[in-house]
Amino acid sequence: MPKVLSHTPRWLQRPSRGHELFAPKPSASRALAQKEKAPGLRKTIAARNSEVFIAVGNEIRWADLEGLKEHERPVYRVLKISIPLAIERLDISPNGDYLAVSTSHTIHIVLLPDSSLLTTADDSPLKPKTFQVGPTAHVLEESPIASVLWHPLGYHGRCLVTITKAGVVRLWEINRADRSSFCETTLSIDLQKLANAKNDQENLSASQYGATKGFSPDAADLEVASACFGDSPDQQGVHGWAPMTLWIATVSGDVYALCPLLPSKWQLVNSPGADTFKQTLITTININHANVTEDDSSPIEDMALADKQIKWLSDIIYQELLTEQLPNDDVITVFNRPTSVPAVPLLQGPFSVVPAVEDFELSDMIVYSLKTFSEGRDEEIAEGLPSAVVCLLTDTCEVHICLDLEGVIGRWLPSAGDEYAPEPSEHVLAIVETVALANDGVSSPNQSITPDVRTDFSFFVSHSSGVFYISLEPWIRNLESELYEPQVEGADFRLQRLLESATTVAERCMRRNTRDTNKDVTSCVVIEETSVGYMVLTTFDNEPQAVFLDNQEGPTNDDLKEYLHWETPASDNREPWQPPKEFWQPFSLHSSLQAVHRSRASWNEEIKLSPANLEVLMTAHRVLAEHTESLQLRVSDLFNRCQRLQDEYRDQVIRVAEVMQKVDTVTGKDEAQIGARLYGNRKIEERLENVQAKQEAQKQRYLALRRKMASINTTQLSDKEVHFVEELHTMEGSLDKEGQRLTDNADGSEIPVWERMYKVKDLQQTLSKEVEGGVKAAGEQRPSSSMKVPFHSRRQEHEQIQTMLQHQTDLLHATAHRLRSNGVSIASVVDGAS
Repeated sequence: MPKVLSHTPRWLQRPSRGHELFAPKPSASRALAQKEKAPGLRKTIAARNSEVFIAVGNEIRWADLEGLKEHERPVYRVLKISIPLAIERLDISPNGDYLAVSTSHTIHIVLLPDSSLLTTADDSPLKPKTFQVGPTAHVLEESPIASVLWHPLGYHGRCLVTITKAGVVRLWEINRADRSSFCETTLSIDLQKLANAKNDQENLSASQYGATKGFSPDAADLEVASACFGDSPDQQGVHGWAPMTLWIATVSGDVYALCPLLPSKWQLVNSPGADTFKQTLITTININHANVTEDDSSPIEDMALADKQIKWLSDIIYQELLTEQLPNDDVITVFNRPTSVPAVPLLQGPFSVVPAVEDFELSDMIVYSLKTFSEGRDEEIAEGLPSAVVCLLTDTCEVHICLDLEGVIGRWLPSAGDEYAPEPSEHVLAIVETVALANDGVSSPNQSITPDVRTDFSFFVSHSSGVFYISLEPWIRNLESELYEPQVEGADFRLQRLLESATTVAERCMRRNTRDTNKDVTSCVVIEETSVGYMVLTTFDNEPQAVFLDNQEGPTNDDLKEYLHWETPASDNREPWQPPKEFWQPFSLHSSLQAVHRSRASWNEEIKLSPANLEVLMTAHRVLAEHTESLQLRVSDLFNRCQRLQDEYRDQVIRVAEVMQKVDTVTGKDEAQIGARLYGNRKIEERLENVQAKQEAQKQRYLALRRKMASINTTQLSDKEVHFVEELHTMEGSLDKEGQRLTDNADGSEIPVWERMYKVKDLQQTLSKEVEGGVKAAGEQRPSSSMKVPFHSRRQEHEQIQTMLQHQTDLLHATAHRLRSNGVSIASVVDGAS
């Protein structure tokens, strides 16, 4: 997890002006009974660069965090929109020009104003242009809205996808020039009808408003909890099927998929990611069609599916394309939805989750597509599989990280002439790891997932106990590398070991009080801007909470500390305490009693025992009891914090005293030790002297070696070598009669050396002849002996003699080589010469 730098800044805390952005308007009266909010996801914060849009009740506020940080006016602008219900979700379009505002049963599209309006001194409310989506489709009498998404392939980013809890999926291709696009859908799918359909000729669209609906056993199983798309085509390496796959999670714990789900007009931005998108899509379909057609034993449904995929792909490749240039200089290619196959895809699922786990309910989900396993080089095209990592958030705040190696591909219902019936295929989601975040087993539907904008395969989980950070980066890259370069030998073993060693990072970056778990939980938003920083922002009970994370690349201080084994005092970076709003929120008992039906004139009359006065007293007691109880809880919490602060301060004082004693011992300021033991300062000085002496000895040794190496590498002779050369010249002159000099007779003898050498050689020859003659005479006179020498003894003696001769020869050669290297001319020595 990135290092937590700081928590909620001062410019978002009370009484700063940034706190006013999140605070609700003070009410003159106090309602005795508040409406219960529908359980489910709440996303009341949306971000566009450094700008944030906050939904407070029925009001939308717009501000720039950079301006709040720099204390610039105005604090915020109010977007005046007529919305009858409380706002639950805010979603900004991919191009940042539309804001989808949804309540439990209505959806409105707001045309966002220009950012320059925040820099003016005017802080009056703005009234942007607003359109209601589906005024008859999303009403109180119909099913509540479960999820609102912007299609990643929508034309100009204006395709809105709405999913209701009853399982109705609608595609709205909105256009300001055509008011009917906000009232009529381009595609509507009833998942309950689709789950029971036999062919593509049946009516699979949503029922009209007011139509009677019969009982369906799929109503409970297909109650939608959340939905998301497989991935975005902007990232390089994403498979072609992923951006057009709608993943659906139901409350009962089942996972479904619709692929391909395309609007009538969709686009691709010309980028490396779009190239991979098309290449992987073409390769997958062509390879599958070739494998099915070449295998005579292929089932009839596989052959029909391969033919439909080829027709669907042909409609995309061979249609007349339209190219447009956007205002930001991006070039897009516009496609029309293929017409050779039905627009409604097959409902794939429910997928099997293995290994089997206990029954659970789903709150939210997020899907990451594994990047392309091989890239196209030169004229080759990229290959790959539409595999994905599916993260499921349960109602008990557990995250099941599942791996889909098979991948979801485009499928459709059988045509009227096909001779097969749709059967659910066995599709497995393998659970790699289960991360328990809250670890309390309490079911809560108010939790959500927010993807991280900085790194892939990382997301935040908003829960009533806090905000958690989860990252799959430590092991997902190794998995992509294993699939990127597939090797058949030992693949199962390596993959199993890799998944068993998967270590997902899960840490808490925000903490909340356990007593406040029953309050509203808002999905957090992640902002990464240079002027603001890497920030996670959320609200809790209409109070802003934020945390700033470290966004630096490379090793962090913690990594360096772990590598170098630095031992530093432990620091507890926690959020500073903020006064709860019960301490400063105004309270008026008289205003709270206004809800009691009693005439104003009776307030000044004498109090009599009557049912009306008893009702007033009971109401006052109930209001005061509620208010005093909240104050009591906050005061007790403050008292506990003060007690803990005293204990921590006392502990810090003790630790500082221990550290001070160690410092005094080291610096020699402590008292004298017993006996002849040295003071702490003297110990340091003695150790320093020993180190300096050792360093000086090493320095002298280094200098001596350096001088020696310098003399070896040069051509200049040393004094010993000069004397040795002179001796060699003297010896050479004394042995040669013609080259003799006056100083060659170093021994001082009257007879020259060369003459004595010749006499020795003559004497050697004379003695050799006498020895040979004596040997011959002795051989003739020696009687024959019957004694025989063993063969191995003779061989051993012969080997010893040869060894001695070889040793002498080597010495002779070495001496001759040394003389020649020193400049003395010596005749060649013949082996065996005497």
